Amino acid sequence: MNQSPEKFFENSDGFPIGLFSSNNYMENEHHHIENELFYLTEGEVIFGIDRYEIHLHAGSILFLPAETEHYLKKISPDSSYHYYAVVFANGMLGNKGDPIRETFDNIRISRFITLPQNILSDIKETAERTKNKGFGKELFLKSTLYEIIAHIIKTKQYVEISNQIGHEDKTTLTAINSALNYIREHYQENISLDDILHVTNYSKSHFIRLFKKYTGMNITQYINKYRIEKSCLDLIYTKKNITEIATENGFNNIQYFSKTFKDYMNCTPKKYQNNGKSIILPSSVANIK
Repeated sequence: MNQSPEKFFENSDGFPIGLFSSNNYMENEHHHIENELFYLTEGEVIFGIDRYEIHLHAGSILFLPAETEHYLKKISPDSSYHYYAVVFANGMLGNKGDPIRETFDNIRISRFITLPQNILSDIKETAERTKNKGFGKELFLKSTLYEIIAHIIKTKQYVEISNQIGHEDKTTLTAINSALNYIREHYQENISLDDILHVTNYSKSHFIRLFKKYTGMNITQYINKYRIEKSCLDLIYTKKNITEIATENGFNNIQYFSKTFKDYMNCTPKKYQNNGKSIILPSSVANIK
């Protein structure tokens, strides 16, 4: 299915889920009323999201809520890439008031997410199965979407949003989003609390309390978790050594990196790397420089 997500609902048969396998993506800034999960499997690209540009390499997974402004740029004119995209409307999860829809409407999924290899394999298999109209297409698409969302919730890759959002809470969510965006843009650097406070305009004690309330983690925990998630991608999808990966993801001390990694992933970086590389397709690794 070598079409891009932007054209799906113009050409669809009315079923509000699309799954794409493609090497072509819209390079002009745009948005749509559906949510999108973008999974880059080959190559490197620059992905623009809400005024930020992010360098993605194979293995990166982004979640884009409905109405998010985004675009993709090639690293160079002759570079190539491949991705899968799951595009779906909220209505796919039920009507307003249905339990599944209510759960989804009241969470904010993390911008960068991680999915286990069995789900990534299911995405690829479902894309192949549903390439053409056929018996069971809708069932496979819906099953894959629910599998993805269930894993995101199970692994707490989201922030819960109250049903009763007043003016103060909206301001707080804006500040939290500013802090999270700052961390995502500067995670490779030595981030200080003052740096984060500077983009939020909150006092230290007040913001620390709010951050814990809305993310379930303190700031150091969130930064470490984000750095470890990015390190996981590098361990599997690049040929860099562990010291390089630790340094490039904001860890200046290899011992601290190893300990933190084991705390989050329940194994050493080397074991994770060996297990991951034994599962992914050899062709995916071959394209990584």
